[in-house]
Amino acid sequence: MQKVELLSPARDLVVGKAAIDNGADAVYIGAPAFGARKAAANSLEDIGTLVRYAHRFYCRVFVTLNTILYDSELAEAEKMIRQLYAIGVDALIIQDPGILNMDLPPICLHASTQMHNYELERIKFLDQLGFQRIVLARELSLEQIREIRKEVKAELEVFIHGALCVSLSGQCYLSQYMFGRSANRGECAQPCRMKWTVEDNSGKKLIRDKYVLSLKDLNLSSYIDDLIEAGVDSFKIEGRLKDENYVANVTNYYSSLIGNHPGIVRSGSGHILSAFEADPERSFSRGSSDYFIRGRHRGLVNMDTPKSMGKKIGIVKEIKGNTIILDAIGELANGDGLCYLEQGGLKGIKVNEAVGNRIVCNETVKLRPGTELFRNYDHRFNIRLDKVKSVRKIRIKIKAWTADRCLWLEVTDEDGVQVILGSEETFEKAQNPQQAERLKQQLLKCGDSDFECESVDLNGEEVLFIPAAAANALRRKLLEELIEAREARREKMLPGHRKPLTSVPVEADWHYNIANQGAKNFYEACGVPVVGACFEKSGFQSGEKDLMHTRYCLLYELGRCRKMQKNKDLEFPLFLVNDKHRFRLEFDCQRCFMKVIKNCIQESLKYWI
Repeated sequence: MQKVELLSPARDLVVGKAAIDNGADAVYIGAPAFGARKAAANSLEDIGTLVRYAHRFYCRVFVTLNTILYDSELAEAEKMIRQLYAIGVDALIIQDPGILNMDLPPICLHASTQMHNYELERIKFLDQLGFQRIVLARELSLEQIREIRKEVKAELEVFIHGALCVSLSGQCYLSQYMFGRSANRGECAQPCRMKWTVEDNSGKKLIRDKYVLSLKDLNLSSYIDDLIEAGVDSFKIEGRLKDENYVANVTNYYSSLIGNHPGIVRSGSGHILSAFEADPERSFSRGSSDYFIRGRHRGLVNMDTPKSMGKKIGIVKEIKGNTIILDAIGELANGDGLCYLEQGGLKGIKVNEAVGNRIVCNETVKLRPGTELFRNYDHRFNIRLDKVKSVRKIRIKIKAWTADRCLWLEVTDEDGVQVILGSEETFEKAQNPQQAERLKQQLLKCGDSDFECESVDLNGEEVLFIPAAAANALRRKLLEELIEAREARREKMLPGHRKPLTSVPVEADWHYNIANQGAKNFYEACGVPVVGACFEKSGFQSGEKDLMHTRYCLLYELGRCRKMQKNKDLEFPLFLVNDKHRFRLEFDCQRCFMKVIKNCIQESLKYWI
């Protein structure tokens, strides 16, 4: 039977536990350093606590150590890896191949999507290196994933929800160039979420001051069955900067979807006692798309705002001071946050009172009839998430019987782990036959433990009088031994074995993000010629630099694909422009790629002038 995993983000210990309690089979969390989200670092102590909590439910913890490393950082990184292994971390998600040249403990390694995992030959190369798992690029189609599955033995991990980076995974250098903040070092300034003007070589403006690179969020909820059948092992939710409520809600939603697929088994254990009805549209959302999972299509960006808009709730019919009358309305509550688009961007208002299709706001509003209103903060939903938490429980069944005036208990959990325990003390025969039913009710109680008892089957030679305290003590000891037995049975992740290399990629230029001697030595040992250091180290050398590769094509999004010959009014090349920068757009129409190009000579001259 196919085993699948739902993998959720953990900004910190609290969020990690919330993910597990809402159905995650694994979580990924930032290390104390060297993670691709610098603002989401965690202490070894907190990671260790999360590991112990996760393992109780046969869930796993992966640590992100997915930045490129400088030579001066290699020793610290190696020490940290050993510490992470010692506290029981199940795997590391890495980008820098210099780590492969370290003297590592036997810990599993996952190839981060930042290792350029979008071409079959590259993915086969990583498979040969012994990575247990490869995190696939978000740009791949369902058909491409199927083909990769046929050729690759490693586990495949696919993003199914959350924010999208417009660049091909691992190939964006805009932030480094513009602000000196490297995305490969966990410091991305998100220039893709900034306003840009698009103009042609004559100065004609196609778009003026719009968020032309700001992708909507990914939502592949409609493709879960297809992805399972394609052989995907892990379904990943993006969001290591997201809060507890977001992660709980989205995790709960996808856990239900995956759990409904026949013929699979989840890698984690236990079931969820949900405290709410999950709905991703009630959490942070920039709008959604399925990106390239079904091939190329339009509607991938929201050019009006990079912020969360949420769910549409109606259209403004009439305005009276601080009161809005809508043509229709969804369910609203006092304290909800609403937003709307107007010239200049996204504006927000707060609901003081909602009655029928009438909304009283906290201030006078100047809206025109016909304006669409969205709810980007669901007050009632978030209050519920704050107050009532989901709980994860492992189902057990208990058999109880009496023999030789002793009580014997046998517990079996949903994973088939079994423990038998007998009382050391003896008991007198009960005068009241109802004592048997009381004992059953006592054994059903599992309190605040990880377990939920579904049934107690009681048999024996005779009904004994067993005080509640004695029954409780024996049950507690039984569950303690079950916990130990479960840990002994927990499946440990084993690192892959490196295979003889039969093929290698082309020469490794600066796009390979080689930042240290260990990485250089690694590629050269694999027969890959290294012809350039990473952009962060090579800097602004002379000549052109392609600062971003993306499968998103601005021309296609605008309905002006060059293959359709709808650009006779434009003088190519096109340029991406703001107050300080001017980048040339290059369109590889044969491969359907767009590149953002910067001529470093011209830029340096501009600053000298």
